[in-house]
Amino acid sequence: MASASRLLLIAGLLLAASCSRVEQDIIPAPTPPVYTIRAGFAGEEAGTRSRLDFDETYAKVLWTGGDAFKMYKMSTGGYSQTTYTTEDDGTEVATFTSTKRLGEDDSYTSIYPAQQYGVYKKNDDVLLRIPVPPVQTAVPGGIAEGLNLAAAWSSTQDADLQFKNLLSFVRFRLEGDAVSSLKSIIFDAGTTVAGDAALYFQEGELKFGYTSNFGTSVTYERSNTVTLSGTFVEGQDYCIAMVPASLTGGFTLTFNDGEGRIIQKHSSKALTLKRSRIVDFGTIDLGDAWSSDDQVIRYFTQTKGRKKNVVAVLADGFRAEELDLFESLAKDAVDYMFSVEPYKTYQEYFTVYLCRVASNESGAGITDESGKILTPVDNYFGSRWPEKSYSNMTANEETVKSYLSSHIPEIVSGELAQKDVPAVLLINDNRYGGVCHVKGTGWSYAQVPYQYAGRSIRWSFPSVQAVNVQDDSQGSRSTTDEEKDEMGRMVGDWRNTFLHEFGGHGYGRLADEYWSSKTVYTAPGPIAGHTYTVKYALNVSGYYGSVPWKADLLDHLDEWTARNPDYGRIGIWHGGHTSLYYRWRSEKTSCMIDNRPYYSAWQRILIVRKIMEKTGETFDMDEFIAKDVTLDPIRPVVPATASPEERSQILMRARSQALLVPEMPMLPPPVLEDE
Repeated sequence: MASASRLLLIAGLLLAASCSRVEQDIIPAPTPPVYTIRAGFAGEEAGTRSRLDFDETYAKVLWTGGDAFKMYKMSTGGYSQTTYTTEDDGTEVATFTSTKRLGEDDSYTSIYPAQQYGVYKKNDDVLLRIPVPPVQTAVPGGIAEGLNLAAAWSSTQDADLQFKNLLSFVRFRLEGDAVSSLKSIIFDAGTTVAGDAALYFQEGELKFGYTSNFGTSVTYERSNTVTLSGTFVEGQDYCIAMVPASLTGGFTLTFNDGEGRIIQKHSSKALTLKRSRIVDFGTIDLGDAWSSDDQVIRYFTQTKGRKKNVVAVLADGFRAEELDLFESLAKDAVDYMFSVEPYKTYQEYFTVYLCRVASNESGAGITDESGKILTPVDNYFGSRWPEKSYSNMTANEETVKSYLSSHIPEIVSGELAQKDVPAVLLINDNRYGGVCHVKGTGWSYAQVPYQYAGRSIRWSFPSVQAVNVQDDSQGSRSTTDEEKDEMGRMVGDWRNTFLHEFGGHGYGRLADEYWSSKTVYTAPGPIAGHTYTVKYALNVSGYYGSVPWKADLLDHLDEWTARNPDYGRIGIWHGGHTSLYYRWRSEKTSCMIDNRPYYSAWQRILIVRKIMEKTGETFDMDEFIAKDVTLDPIRPVVPATASPEERSQILMRARSQALLVPEMPMLPPPVLEDE
């Protein structure tokens, strides 16, 4: 009986527990509170939308069901956020709801459309990073989804909101036969109108523009151009959205067919882009006027690699009737560069464009030593330098950037950024010169004139040497004739300047390795380019004991030399980076010393690593060694069977032939900039 009682008791407890669980399961979850506000637009000049009415001068609001905006509670101590959504459709003022309370009243900034925006602190201000894309999709009669950026501010979470558009709009209608083959339209404002901008509350109102640098945490880099790409239809209206700005220097519209042909419309009239305002350009008749002079020719086409790797050669100082000459010279220079290792072996990883850019006048401008223009020349990119020296060689950098952005198909399509395409200006000028402008971001542009109309030039191996390699060496001596014989005498022409400035500095990001007694570092020290975002000058070292080529080459020198005796040239040699002392290079001579068609083994490795990085491939040292070609064609070829007398005759003949050619000094080192 007792056992039966205990069983009944246990059964009752289990039943009670079961009933308790059932009752708990059917209790409905508490309904979260709903916070409701109304949102519309402020006045006729400022509004937002999910659909914009472009039939008027102002952007009219039409909300769509499902629209949402993000609300941020902003304070110097931090922020919190929530999302508000509406079910209303087609109304100018809609009801939005959220289930999250942000706390006590403070400062609330709301952004449409709803997405995650970066929050930054600058002094006492809290800023939102608002991405404005420099490449936009063409939409007939409107703009692409997400470009209708708008903001509102309130001092309480429950206040009705009056949104204001953040962006300005340019509208136009297209006509003409060329519209059917149009692939992109580039609006060049001459000032920043796209890229990540800052939104912040100050002096009683929301402000929006370019006041803060977000460093590397950006969605879009700042840009002076906005590209509208896609399929275009004749008779349709199209809009470009931009950050408000004053275009004091006018603007340019470039229409591109994706094959290098363009139609360009320029206005020198100042233009003000205001928030929410539509600037109507009316009808633009393209006709069938694709330009045949201002043309981009695809000379090499990349066939290997997972990502695009593009370089461009641009004409400067060639009039329209001289562009055939430019094309011939450009092909000659590119062919020469890709006949030299490692570019020869890795040519299939490159696309090369030749840009036939017509100038109004031939040649380049002449300046004084401070850069003041003494003799102006109306060339397209503004190339200029002093008459009797090779310093201060420059061009209009923004014009170069703008041209690349509007003409190189991979930039126009958004596959590559402008900074990803190094360029070289081939200048129609007989004067000696050459320089490369190198940026920490990885972009560069070189300038190479058609110097001496292609006649031969000689560059000599440096005439002074450091006595020893060690850090404390300060003694110097003259380079002997025997040492010069060992290196060979370099005789070439302007194409060797192209090889040095563009193949070496521009693409390879190599520093100069020549030196003289005029430039002398007094102690070991770091090299700035080694810390760039895209490394520069890794072919030279500021410290004897920790050269960059140690792990790859010096630590395996016996192995590499067993494969190929030419690797026995590798070591640590004093002199380089223009200085006799406290700079070290990996081989006695190379293209970066006297422009010869030979890059050192370490330089070849750096170039191939750059190629692999840009094309999305992996660098493999064993594969590199297997493909590597070590020939230096400038070193005198003396048969192993030659007698001492025959050897002497060969070397003497090389000296005599070189002395018949005028000698020119090495050109200035690259112009380096962090940006």
